[in-house]
Amino acid sequence: MQEGFPVELISSVLSISLVCLMLYRYLDYKGKLDVVKGLDKIKDTEGLTQEDLDYIKSNEKEYKEKVIKAEQNVKVSQPIFILIAGALILLVDFQEAFIHLNVVVVAYLFMQVDRLHKRNLYGFLNQLKAYKPKEETQEQE
Repeated sequence: MQEGFPVELISSVLSISLVCLMLYRYLDYKGKLDVVKGLDKIKDTEGLTQEDLDYIKSNEKEYKEKVIKAEQNVKVSQPIFILIAGALILLVDFQEAFIHLNVVVVAYLFMQVDRLHKRNLYGFLNQLKAYKPKEETQEQE
């Protein structure tokens, strides 16, 4: 048995866990995106109810805060990931460093994908928030 096996195992388990978490978040994002697309279709055909508009406004505000937080997390984590990668390359054998860099790369990708999903949902909700019911637009004319 190799001396570095447990560390490699931990590194692999962490990477697989992050990929599973990324898949779970993607499926969650997909569900929320389907709801927003459904609201967009309702907007075009029947018009949105006040309950729908309240849902859009509250989620738009929530996702605005989530986008800001995700952007800040990415800005802070990039130098940390670079530092970890550099330390691994300098302190560990090159071949072994690549095994452990897998976790850093997957974590970085996870943060980028999460930020992108939040930005997309915020953009869609922001577009829906600008919707004016047909009654309001007819009254203004």
